[in-house]
Amino acid sequence: MQGSWKVVLPVGFVLYSLPLFLRVNGTAEYIIDEEFHIPQGLAFCRKQFDVWDSKITTFPGLYLLALVLHPFNYCTVTGLRLLSLIGAGINILLLYKIRRRTLAGTGGNAYAAHEAITMSVLPPLYFFSHLYYTDTLALTMVLLFYNYWQQEAHLPASVFGAASVLMRQTNIVWVCMCCGITILDTLVQQCARTTTASSQPIRLFGSELWLQLLSSPQLICNCILRIMAKCCFYGSIILPFIGFICINGSIVVGDKSAHEATLHLPQLFYFATFAAGFGISNTVRQLRPALALLRRHIVLALLITLLIASVVHFNTVVHPYLLADNRHYTFYIWSRLYGRYWWFRYAMAPLYLFALALLCCGLRHMPDSFKLMFPLSLLLVLCFQRLLELRYFLVPYIIFRLNTRPARKGFAEWLELGAHLLLNVVTFYVYLTKEFYWKNYRTPQRIIW
Repeated sequence: MQGSWKVVLPVGFVLYSLPLFLRVNGTAEYIIDEEFHIPQGLAFCRKQFDVWDSKITTFPGLYLLALVLHPFNYCTVTGLRLLSLIGAGINILLLYKIRRRTLAGTGGNAYAAHEAITMSVLPPLYFFSHLYYTDTLALTMVLLFYNYWQQEAHLPASVFGAASVLMRQTNIVWVCMCCGITILDTLVQQCARTTTASSQPIRLFGSELWLQLLSSPQLICNCILRIMAKCCFYGSIILPFIGFICINGSIVVGDKSAHEATLHLPQLFYFATFAAGFGISNTVRQLRPALALLRRHIVLALLITLLIASVVHFNTVVHPYLLADNRHYTFYIWSRLYGRYWWFRYAMAPLYLFALALLCCGLRHMPDSFKLMFPLSLLLVLCFQRLLELRYFLVPYIIFRLNTRPARKGFAEWLELGAHLLLNVVTFYVYLTKEFYWKNYRTPQRIIW
């Protein structure tokens, strides 16, 4: 059945989504940011590489991919959007392969397939699978990179890592994360080989690892050689990117005015809430462990709650787009809750703490290297973004969800899938039925994630 899932999942996903794709495709020529992406994609599809919209802030990976349509003479709006749908079909296959590996035999292939379906219909991700945005295809490249990295096939992993960065610059963080995990795991493995069978297991956060390294120059040399052999390909991505930032002065290309790097720590709290809300199976399974963790450290929990409230007070950043663009759900969340009631953002502090505890409990089975590098990567990829945009949460959420604690399939998994499907129905209903007009646009506007 394993081979069957590899065919059934992507083909079934595309066929299931195609009628809805055609319905969405017929609603408007451009949907919000597609007014920048589609003309640029059409230009590159026709090999007009001298055309570039200065308002675009990402590398041209999305538009270069449009070249695959040129031999078929299909450089159209529908063709470009179809690339996202095909990318989503590839994503469900990659999600299945990666999740099957992380489940380590728990529940069998059918469970891995169930998990892949659940993640692929994650409401914000599923919606953008029908549009020509960077999100779906950027995730495809990240998943290809992650899949090969898990198998320690570092050369193809680096190729797709570079492709993911070409899609969206912030994906360099995930390349760095996996490179960092590889380095730390190599240190642990090399030190473990030098210990006797009766010794305690070498841990990254233990003193024995560092004492061994400091006392053995030969061990250090062996570690360096092993790390260079594994990570040299990733270095060929990371080092030029650092050079790009030094020359460009920012991670953003084109118009930097709306995407200035600003410390915005509450993004981590918003992400934790997002992960708790959509990752229902993890939330249900980790409910008791998270509560037990907070009860065991109740004084520390109270202090962290106060710290969170202080961060909310001093570091909440409200981007002008969040207040002005009523075509996104975040506009309504902010205007009707956070912006309307001054106390609401502080009242959320205990919920943020609980969501963070759920996040930690869901990953407590992971190696120390992952538990160190993943939170650091979250901080880098989220906490320098001024704009509260749910699309920015998609890649970190998928990486989190792929690595949540394995368990037998049960009610929680079905509840999560059902909630995703129901929310998709509501989202597309609102999109297809509610129209309004902006003064500077002749076509009707709609609400999306």
